[in-house]
Amino acid sequence: MEATFDESLKSVFYEWIKDKAHIEIDLNLSSYIGFMDGDKIVGAVFFTDYNGHNIFMHMALDNPRVCQRRFIKNVFNYVFNQAGCQRATVTCDNNYGKINKLLAGLGFVKEGVMKDMLLVKNKFVDAAIYGMYKENCKWVS
Repeated sequence: MEATFDESLKSVFYEWIKDKAHIEIDLNLSSYIGFMDGDKIVGAVFFTDYNGHNIFMHMALDNPRVCQRRFIKNVFNYVFNQAGCQRATVTCDNNYGKINKLLAGLGFVKEGVMKDMLLVKNKFVDAAIYGMYKENCKWVS
């Protein structure tokens, strides 16, 4: 598996992730890391709403094997070292246990729930809000 940051592929990765991560973003105001297994997209993380202190992460994976240490380190190196953020924020469907477990395993802390905030399959669902601070991130030094 390989990670890519190729700007010419950004729209391809966005089309792959948008329904999986339940996002609609302006590609001109985002950056991303894509993960491919050969010619197949297996994961992506889009970064939006950067304000110097915080960045929002939107992610989707087709295969848990994508969560390899080197890819996780790439993601958090981008957030905390390249972008210079002190905090990363993720929202997800509060009722989807697999992603909640994955986020906790990565080191995110659940900070709250927003009622009827996330549109999933034409229905608004509660969104869990997770945050991680640079000083608590075990993936970067």
